[in-house]
Amino acid sequence: MESLTPLEIQKQTFSRELKGFSRDEVRGYLALVAEEIERLVKDVDRLSRENAMQRDELDDHSQRERILKDTLLSAQKVSEDVRANAHKEAELIVKDAELVAERIVAQAMARVADIEKAIQELKIERTGVRNRLQSTLDILQQMIDLDADQESVEQPLTALFRKRSE
Repeated sequence: MESLTPLEIQKQTFSRELKGFSRDEVRGYLALVAEEIERLVKDVDRLSRENAMQRDELDDHSQRERILKDTLLSAQKVSEDVRANAHKEAELIVKDAELVAERIVAQAMARVADIEKAIQELKIERTGVRNRLQSTLDILQQMIDLDADQESVEQPLTALFRKRSE
């Protein structure tokens, strides 16, 4: 059966028979049916429009959700990349600091070795100076002793010479 419109229902005519229904009652009832169908058609039309709007809104929300998910995934990826880069940079900074520290320690150790070598050389030089000084003191002592010996030999001779000349 074809879909009926309210206007078709209102214009519908029936053949006449002798003992048929009351024409006014049929027309009145058809008018009520037509009004009800018109109301239902309007409701269906309104609901169809609302449905279309709801579908459009749902599509908009779905699209926004996809965009938000994509944005969130991008933000997470960027965050992970930033974290990874920061970690790599921190590792490089630590390695550089370790290299600098190793270089400073090596320089300090070399400086310590130089200072220890200089101390050893100074100790050797001090020992040499002490030995030379001791030798000089020994020679001077020998000279003093020799001079004293000569004086002790010379004093009796001088006294002897004095006595003889007297």
